[in-house]
Amino acid sequence: MEQQEKPMMSPLRLLLVLLVVSSLGCKVTEYLPPDEYLYQGSSLEVVAADSIDTEQLETELLATLNQTTNAKLPLIGYRNIWRYYKFEEKKRAKPEKYADDPDEIKGEKPIFFEETVVESVNNLLENRASNNGYFTNSASYTLDTVQDPPEIIAKYTVTVGEPYTIDSTQYFWRDTAVAALLDSIKPTSAIQPGDRYDLDAVKAERQRWRQALKDNGYFYASDDDFLFLADTVTGDHKVALLAKLKTDVPREHLIPQRITAINVYPNFDVGDTARLDRLPLTQIGGVNVRCVDCPLRPSIIDEAFAMEAGDLYNPERHRKTLRRLASYNTFRYISLDYEEIPGSDSTLVLNAFMEPLLRRRIEGELGLTYNSAQYVGPNVRLAYTNRNLLQGAELFKLEGDFSYAVFLGNRDQIRVPTSGTYGLTATLNVPRLWLPKRRKLIPRVMSSGTVISLGAKVESLSLTLNKFTQEITLQGLNGLAEILETNPDATERVSLLQLRAQYGYTWQRRIKKIHLLNPLDIRVQNPVISNDEVLEIARSLGVSGTGEGEAQTSRFDRMVVYSPNYTLTYDTRLDGEDTHNLFWQQYLSMNINNVFPIGPGLEDAETVRSLYPQLETDLRHYWRFSRSLTLASRIHGGVAFPISDRAIVPYFDLYSIGGPNSLRGFYPRELGPGRTAPVNNNLLTLGGYGNLMLESSVELRQKVTSLIEVAAFIDAGNVWTYKTELEPLDTDFRQKNFINELAMDAGIGFRFDLTFLIFRLDLAMPFQIPYEEIVTSFRIPEKYPGDPVDKSLRVVIGFGYPF
Repeated sequence: MEQQEKPMMSPLRLLLVLLVVSSLGCKVTEYLPPDEYLYQGSSLEVVAADSIDTEQLETELLATLNQTTNAKLPLIGYRNIWRYYKFEEKKRAKPEKYADDPDEIKGEKPIFFEETVVESVNNLLENRASNNGYFTNSASYTLDTVQDPPEIIAKYTVTVGEPYTIDSTQYFWRDTAVAALLDSIKPTSAIQPGDRYDLDAVKAERQRWRQALKDNGYFYASDDDFLFLADTVTGDHKVALLAKLKTDVPREHLIPQRITAINVYPNFDVGDTARLDRLPLTQIGGVNVRCVDCPLRPSIIDEAFAMEAGDLYNPERHRKTLRRLASYNTFRYISLDYEEIPGSDSTLVLNAFMEPLLRRRIEGELGLTYNSAQYVGPNVRLAYTNRNLLQGAELFKLEGDFSYAVFLGNRDQIRVPTSGTYGLTATLNVPRLWLPKRRKLIPRVMSSGTVISLGAKVESLSLTLNKFTQEITLQGLNGLAEILETNPDATERVSLLQLRAQYGYTWQRRIKKIHLLNPLDIRVQNPVISNDEVLEIARSLGVSGTGEGEAQTSRFDRMVVYSPNYTLTYDTRLDGEDTHNLFWQQYLSMNINNVFPIGPGLEDAETVRSLYPQLETDLRHYWRFSRSLTLASRIHGGVAFPISDRAIVPYFDLYSIGGPNSLRGFYPRELGPGRTAPVNNNLLTLGGYGNLMLESSVELRQKVTSLIEVAAFIDAGNVWTYKTELEPLDTDFRQKNFINELAMDAGIGFRFDLTFLIFRLDLAMPFQIPYEEIVTSFRIPEKYPGDPVDKSLRVVIGFGYPF
C-alpha cells in the first residue's frame, strides 16, 4: 500500500495558531490594576556639538539607567506575569492549601512604571554629567506608551556643552606638618592642569592624601577631612580648584598617633568573661603577652609583630603583622584593635586577640587510579597534621600515599599483573628562617619559613616469568629457567626504592612574590630484588626505545642525585582581582646525578656522572571581560638539558602529560616521547616520559549562575627526549617536526561550585594525535601494540580548576 503524504498545515491554520498563542500575552491586561503601565526599560541620547567627544560620558550615563524590566517573550508576551496572577488567584481561592508557604510565588511579579523613579533618574543624569565636567547640561525625558497590553518606555535626552578643564589647583593647609607631607606628593597628583574636570579624580586625590597621612602615623585621617572648592568664573570653560582642610576636622585627625603598648591575647575566647588584665603577663621585645596555657612561646609571638611599643602607627606594618600571624597556621581568629587612651589625643594601645585552631588533625581520602597502561585499583591517602609541634607554630605533616593496581588488558599477554606504590613523607614547616642572626632579617620580609622534608617511596612490580621465556633463554638466565621448570606459574617481584631529604627556606617580601630556595635536596634511587637475574629482565625491557640508535636508559639504575633548586612564584591575584591577572612560576635546579651500575658482571663498573640544569616555567593569564566571563590561557614548559655528554635523568625528574589538569583528551602518560605510540603494560618502560615538555591551554569560562559555570577549551602539547644519548634519537625534539608532533584536543566543561570545592566535568575530544600514522605499522617483535587510535569523546572528572 502506498503511504499517503501528510498534508502540510495551511497558512490560514498557522495564522490562527499564532493568534491563539499570542493571545496569552493579552490575557495579562485583565489582571493589571487600572492606570498602571508595565515598565519596559529606557533609552538614552546624548546631544552635543560634533567637536565634543561624549563616548565616555555616554557609557557612564547608560550605567545610571534603571533597566530592570518585565520579561516579554516573542509572540507569547508576558506569560510569566500571567502565571503570577493565576497563581495568586489559586492562593486566594484555597488559602489552606498554601498555608505552609503563603509567600510562595510562581511566575514573575510585574514591575510597574513609577514617575517619581523616572524623575529621580533624570536628575541623576544631570548630576552625573556635572560630575564629569559638563557643567552646562540639561536632561529631559519623554514617555512612549502602548495601551494593550499597557507598556511604557522612558526616553532620556541629555544635552551637554563643552566640558570644563582644570586651570589650576591651589592648596591651603592650616597645619604645617600636614602641609609639608602633602606638598611632597604633589608631583604624582591625579589632577593636572588641562585635564577634564572629573569628580572621580577629585575623590581619588582625597584618598591619596588620606593614605599618605596614614602611612605617616595619622591613624584617624579620613577622606572627609578634605574639601575641594571649584571656581568656574575664570571663563573659557576653565575651573580653578582650591583644596583645603575642613574647619571642623577633629584635632586627633591632624596628629600622628603613637602606640604606647601592645597587648597580645593568643588564647582568647569570645565567651570568656574573665578580666583580661588579670591574665598572667610576659613582657618581651615591647610586646605584652597575656594568656593561660599559651599556644605559642612569647618569643615566637614577638617575632610576628612588625611594630613595637613607642612606634608610630603604620598601616603597612599592621598588614605585615596580620600576614605573619596568619602564616603561623595556628589561629582561627585574628584581630588587631587600636584603642584610644582617655585624656590623650596622640596615643593608642594595640590589643591583639587570637583564637587558636585545633592543634591536631587526621584526615584520609579513598580514590581510584587508572592510567593509559590499563591498570586500575584503589588509592588511599592518609595525613596526620600537628599545627604547633614545639609551641613555635611548627607545622608537622605525616602523609601516606598507598595504591595498588591490577592489569585489565589481555590476560594472555600479561607480563606485569599487579603493581603497587607505597609512600610516606614527613614535613616540618617552621614559620621563620633557621639562620644565624635571623632577627636582623625579620624586618626585611613579610613572612618567612624553613622547610624540612624526609620521604620514602617504594614502587613494586610483579612479573609473570612464563611471559619472559624468550628473554630468559636469549640472556642465559639459568636461575630463572630452573624456577620456571619447578613452577610454570612462578612470579618474581622487582621494586624501586626512592629516598628524599630536603632542607630549604621560603620567604615573601611582597604579597605578589613568593620565593623558595632548597640548598639541600638529595634523592636516592635503589632497585630492590631477590634475584639479580630479575633485574636483568627489567633492565633489558626498561628502555624508552628498542631500535638501533635509540635510548638504552633503564628505569632500574641505582642513582644518587643532588639537586639544589629555587622557585619563584608571582601571582597578581593575591592583591585583588583585576581585569588582567598574571600567574608565573619559575623553577630552576642544578642536578648532579651519580649512576652506580649494579647487576651481574658490573661489580667493578665505574660510576657515571651526569650534570644537567633543569628549567620549568608555568605562565598563566586571566582576562576578566566581566564578572561572569573570563578568558584563561596557560603555557607550561620544562627541560633538563645536559652540561655533560648527555642527560641521564631519573624518571622522577622526567615530564609526562595528559589527564584532568593537562591535555584532557588524553590519559596520563599516553603521549610521547615524540611520536611514540602508547604500549599496553608499559610499566617497565620510559614510554610517556621525556626530559623536554611543552603544553598549553586556552579556556573561555562563563558563569551561568553562582553555582554553575561552563567552559570551552583547547589543549595542545607533548613531551620529547633531548640529548639523553650520545647519538640522536627518533624521539628527540626537532623544530621542523614540532607542529606535527603536537597532540591537540578540544571540548567543553562544566564546573559546579559546592562551596567547599569545585567539581569539574570536562568532555574532551582529540583532533590531532602524533602517533596516529605509526600505529598501523606498529609491529615490533616481542612488544605488544596499544589499542587502535581512539578519537572518541572522553569524560574527564576533576576537582578545582585545571589551571
